[in-house]
Amino acid sequence: MSPEDNGEEPGHASERGQIKPEDREAIRQRSSEIGKKLDAVKARRAEAEAEMNRARQTAFGQAFRYAAELIVGVAVGGFLGWVLDRYFGTAPWLMIVLVILGFAAGLLNLIRAARKAQTENEALQRSAPAVADDND
Repeated sequence: MSPEDNGEEPGHASERGQIKPEDREAIRQRSSEIGKKLDAVKARRAEAEAEMNRARQTAFGQAFRYAAELIVGVAVGGFLGWVLDRYFGTAPWLMIVLVILGFAAGLLNLIRAARKAQTENEALQRSAPAVADDND
């Protein structure tokens, strides 16, 4: 399309599609501000994810500890029962009794550890914001 078709005088360049220098600087400035805000949001999100990962690792560690305490109680009771059965020739009665006692000891240790964890986390639970009930 020629300049005459647009109603422009021949020899004059159209300003259509060109950005003024002050507009270009304003765009750069806004782009820089948006970039800074985006970086701040990314940093907060990374920090929140790191905190969530630490909490998850702590929970997995506690769960593993509880399971290990229960299993170790049964295993130690079973091993001691087996050894005593071989020594006294009373197989399998001492092993059965000591496995049951080992299970009871493991369960008792599990309950103690859970109560201790509950008392340590009680302050955090009380300070947490209340969750709105759907029926309210």
